[in-house]
Amino acid sequence: MKIRIEDAATLGGVPKETRSKHSGFSLWDSYTSRRDHDTMIQILLHEKDPENSKDVDGFNLPTLVYLAREKRPQHRHNFKAGAMNALIRVSSKISNAKVILNVDCDMYSNSSQSVKDALCFFMDEDKGQEIAFVQFPQSFENVTKNDLYGSALKPVIEVELHGADGYGGPLYIGTCCFHRRDALCGKKYNGRFMNDWKSEIEHVMETNLQELEEQSKALACCTYEENTLWGKEVDNILSISYNTSY
Repeated sequence: MKIRIEDAATLGGVPKETRSKHSGFSLWDSYTSRRDHDTMIQILLHEKDPENSKDVDGFNLPTLVYLAREKRPQHRHNFKAGAMNALIRVSSKISNAKVILNVDCDMYSNSSQSVKDALCFFMDEDKGQEIAFVQFPQSFENVTKNDLYGSALKPVIEVELHGADGYGGPLYIGTCCFHRRDALCGKKYNGRFMNDWKSEIEHVMETNLQELEEQSKALACCTYEENTLWGKEVDNILSISYNTSY
């Protein structure tokens, strides 16, 4: 994988021989605009295909899906919020995992324990059912000593978000966040609700992977949210910054 990434960086694109191995990527050859294209989806790794979803030691790899939602110039795409909405719908069809991690394309987790840390909050027997999301502060590399341009967002992360605890908790800052799927989809929680984390996640697995890809395309079309409560009562409408998120 490291060699493939370095080759793509050197060439400024994915080599043709690599693209030819994945039919989903070949669809891009018919388009010249990233703002005007059909839904493109390919399930690269999945438990339904165990022969091709194991690492060199024989262990199962996590599900991996490539998705480019449909975009048309005449329809609003709502930036990151629209992308998250499409991912939530498609993932509910393919895996339906109970927790969703959202990071920006130029960010990564610097702690392998972050998932366990987030789950500790969600699975807390006393207060876990009241928590919709767990987010981590953004850490930045190569910031100048005095941070003249405020790149590290210290006033927001160290002051404003903490100050919001008395008003129902801080807003979602747009990245570095573990979401409870049910919360994103508008489900309300009360003291009587207790999530059974030990239960099996429900899968919609009656079809093969090719059929599952085709069925999922409709969930990422650019008109899916028109005349619905998506972005109003369900999930996001705009999450460019923490001031405009849900």
